[in-house]
Amino acid sequence: MKVTTNEKMAEKAIAKQFGKLVAVLRVKKRFTQDGFAYHAGINRSYYGEIERGEVSVSVYKADLIAKGLSLELGELMVLLDKERKKEPGKEQLPGK
Repeated sequence: MKVTTNEKMAEKAIAKQFGKLVAVLRVKKRFTQDGFAYHAGINRSYYGEIERGEVSVSVYKADLIAKGLSLELGELMVLLDKERKKEPGKEQLPGK
């Protein structure tokens, strides 16, 4: 199955929104980026890429981030969904 341009754009948009959300939540918990990466068990360079929205994270990494923020993975995803609904012009997968 070929990935469409719309799907690539949607993936990048979600990665950016996820990164922005976890950065805000991290700051609320009073962690530095390096401190949180260590706390969550994620390579600090990779964690920086996550916050900048440069990478799409695996479910495993998202779970590590959620636990580091004292959240369940589902709670983090609900917060992400709420943020996505706030942003005008958010990218959606075709048919959604």
